[in-house]
Amino acid sequence: MSFLFSLLLGYQSFAAVPVTETVGMVADYVITSREVQISTVADAILYPPKTKLTGLYETGPDSKDFRNHVATVLLEAVIANEAEAFNVAALSETDLAEAVGKIEKATNNKAYWNQLEVTPAELKRFTTRKLIAKSFLQFKTSSMTSIITDQEAQAYYEKNRVKFGSTPFASFKDNIKSFLAQQQLEERLRTWFEVVKRKYKVRNFL
Repeated sequence: MSFLFSLLLGYQSFAAVPVTETVGMVADYVITSREVQISTVADAILYPPKTKLTGLYETGPDSKDFRNHVATVLLEAVIANEAEAFNVAALSETDLAEAVGKIEKATNNKAYWNQLEVTPAELKRFTTRKLIAKSFLQFKTSSMTSIITDQEAQAYYEKNRVKFGSTPFASFKDNIKSFLAQQQLEERLRTWFEVVKRKYKVRNFL
């Protein structure tokens, strides 16, 4: 058997193992495509999407949604860093163990998960980061939420009178206030995200 043929057989034997590539960085921390795959699976298990999954959430560099998944992991890492910087990164061992156990149960004997070769230390580390980021984001969201006054709602109603027709303001007041509050919150979060991404020198290589 020639050396070249042996080498080709060696490559074939590793064909099922995903190729890992650098997809982003947060300061000096490197985010790999494998880490994004692991995090995406864990996220779908802990925070199930509205569309029910029949299996694990499989993704990869060839997936049309992979760029969004990379952005999600980068932002998650940044928010977790910010939580630690503000010393609000506390996480109970009970909550962490429960989350890890839920992921382990859902991924048990699943081929896609097995080929990612996730170590217990990695699973604990990524899950810790995810839980801390989610908790801190909830805290920031609540602190950024504001109350829209009747006057602000009335002004929006008058400015968009054509949209509302002849229906009186009172019929739309609560809906307008909810809409404006959500709009304001999303804008404040976007601004904050941009600030912390610059602070931690986030780079997305896709």
